[in-house]
Amino acid sequence: MTGLLQVHPTVVLDEAFAGDEKVKGKAVAAFADFQRFHKNPLEVLSDDILLAWCDADPPVRYPIIAASAGLFKRPANNEPHEWLPLVSKLLARAPDPDALLKEIVRRLRPRSWSGSLATKLEGRLKLLERLPIEQAPGLVDALGKAKADLQERIATERNHEAADSRARSGRFED
Repeated sequence: MTGLLQVHPTVVLDEAFAGDEKVKGKAVAAFADFQRFHKNPLEVLSDDILLAWCDADPPVRYPIIAASAGLFKRPANNEPHEWLPLVSKLLARAPDPDALLKEIVRRLRPRSWSGSLATKLEGRLKLLERLPIEQAPGLVDALGKAKADLQERIATERNHEAADSRARSGRFED
């Protein structure tokens, strides 16, 4: 896939994301699966190529790239995640920044983790707090709601984790 994208990026993107919503969803899921292994083939494409592809059908393609391309990464092990430059470019150019924000927030939910999910989500909240929305100031309220929702999710998860810990501790005292 990486080799094909390097040689024929537009053709590969057109074919990968052609079809109805179900087919597009499967393509997005395939790219998400690559990301679980830290190997997203879209990384070989420059932001300019991705944005040019999006500009051919903005309402459809901007959310697809937000769902499929890498948006954040760790600069080094044990360091917090950082937004990639593509995120601010997508937010600045997308015809529907609210839809893009929803996709970005969806992507913050870890698909797998070890240890405390609440702790993992706290790290993602810190990342969300640094979302570069300068180019899309209309997102301030929606971003505030997304942060509040994530804080609520963290609190719920902390409560579940505490209850699980108490239940496990109680089993050993019997």
